[in-house]
Amino acid sequence: MDELFRILPSNIHFNVTELCKKTWNQNWEVPEGLISIVGLKNGKKPVFHYGVAGNCRKKFILKKGTSNNGNKFINARLYFEFDRNEIIGKEKYVVANGFNGLLLCIKISKEEFINTFKKTLLEEYNKNDEHTKEVLERMKDRNMFESIEESAQYIANRDYNWLIGRLKYKSKLFNYSGQGYWLLPLKTKMEITPGFIVNDNKIIIDLEDTTLFENYLIYVDTKNSIIRYNGERLCTTGFSVIDEIRKQIDDYTCPWCGGRLKMIKTKKGEFLGCSNYPGCLYRRFLNK
Repeated sequence: MDELFRILPSNIHFNVTELCKKTWNQNWEVPEGLISIVGLKNGKKPVFHYGVAGNCRKKFILKKGTSNNGNKFINARLYFEFDRNEIIGKEKYVVANGFNGLLLCIKISKEEFINTFKKTLLEEYNKNDEHTKEVLERMKDRNMFESIEESAQYIANRDYNWLIGRLKYKSKLFNYSGQGYWLLPLKTKMEITPGFIVNDNKIIIDLEDTTLFENYLIYVDTKNSIIRYNGERLCTTGFSVIDEIRKQIDDYTCPWCGGRLKMIKTKKGEFLGCSNYPGCLYRRFLNK
């Protein structure tokens, strides 16, 4: 995460509060406007802040099978897993402190992908796994490689490029590497964002299911040091950054979406809430 937040401020005003042991279970005093607004330098439209949770685990899996013509195959696949129970706790904390939601941040590294799968394939081969030996030796003969190591590297490269190619197509980032950080919203329109797999207590990102990447918010290309944001997701108000800041001068205008704030009374107390609820969850507690 340190690398990500060194790169992001290069062309984005990105105000983010880390959910970690240092800040967990504290009563934050949320700076109005500053914590929620993200403006592009010299940009015409604002984008908005989402909280960040970073409890991701990577799973590198070799999927083995046999094709219809009887040939054995191996596919290299990468999955990202998040602990659902932990995310639920952070979700509640984010909402209670006036934030807009949670981003799940993943990093895709070509070098890590290829090196990991090449090593795993060679380990399987050296253990005399019959399936792996047949696939690697056939790959060596068919492609006229000098060694089994080249077969293993070929499979890793092939599957990386296939996965990333589909991902870039879905997210309309054809001219970028696909490597780097992807900031993906946990929820879209109050529902789990399409493309996330919920399995027991896990939320899983499967790179084969590229639907999720249509909804990315920010992409940081670490190979080319380029930042791209999803204009369809982040910039829909039509206001300039200056217009958005001016709106916040009005105490009864929602600093997140521009809607009107109204007094909400509950058994637990009163607060100003956005009239666009549940699409917008902004609220301001007047007595705090």
